[in-house]
Amino acid sequence: MPVACVRALMRAAVFSGALGAGLGVHAQAQPEVRELTVRPGVTLRFVYLKAANPVASAVLFQGGPGNIGIFPNGSMREGGFLAGGGQNFVPHGISVVIPDVPSDRRHLEGFRASAEHAQDNAALIDFLRQQSPVPVWAVGTSNGSLSAASAAARLRGKGPDGLVLTSTVTREGRTRGLAHVVSEAPLQDVKVPVLLVHHKDDACYVTPYDAMPGLTAALTASPRVALITAQGGSNNGNPCHAGHHQFQGIEAAVAKEIADWVRAAPAK
Repeated sequence: MPVACVRALMRAAVFSGALGAGLGVHAQAQPEVRELTVRPGVTLRFVYLKAANPVASAVLFQGGPGNIGIFPNGSMREGGFLAGGGQNFVPHGISVVIPDVPSDRRHLEGFRASAEHAQDNAALIDFLRQQSPVPVWAVGTSNGSLSAASAAARLRGKGPDGLVLTSTVTREGRTRGLAHVVSEAPLQDVKVPVLLVHHKDDACYVTPYDAMPGLTAALTASPRVALITAQGGSNNGNPCHAGHHQFQGIEAAVAKEIADWVRAAPAK
């Protein structure tokens, strides 16, 4: 992607929690707990939320170690912006799956950039394509951005039609293995549209906002890269597990902005 294009696309659309007003109250989708065999002897459990009239689908990759703990009723032991935000995408016509870790792993540390993880995620993408003939997006938050980017880079024709990276990890952490840096994926091989979403005041050490120009520049093969800069909301709690890093207080507004961009993006 030419440098001039990168500069033009880096003019961010800025919004705050005030955009949440007027979103309205929507009926929630009924969560379904599903399970797929993704590799010999390995299964993957996930929550499926289906939009009434889907225009797109998405795999929502969680941050942290990835072991969200899905209960039979579809609730989760751990969750963040995308786990709880799944219900925020459905009213905008986006069906979602929210995966747990595969049955042969306790967490995703050291695994998110692997060929096996990409193979697991190909099964999720295929599942969504079987449910609805609409574009499928990989959406990752924090550490989950590496899972999403790796799927887009590795899977080629079996991969997602677009990529959304939110609160993306771009810096090594102080404790080895806890920060899953997105550059572990071959970003130069991502050939689908990419949306970056980041809070301007994200205080997490491994997800600085000022890394966005470099991340954009690394996506050289993507036909379109855009950045949405979030502002406002609450900054309470651990800076890497709550607050601006998780778009606390503006979750619905952020999800709507993502959904609007996905809906408007051309198919690959």
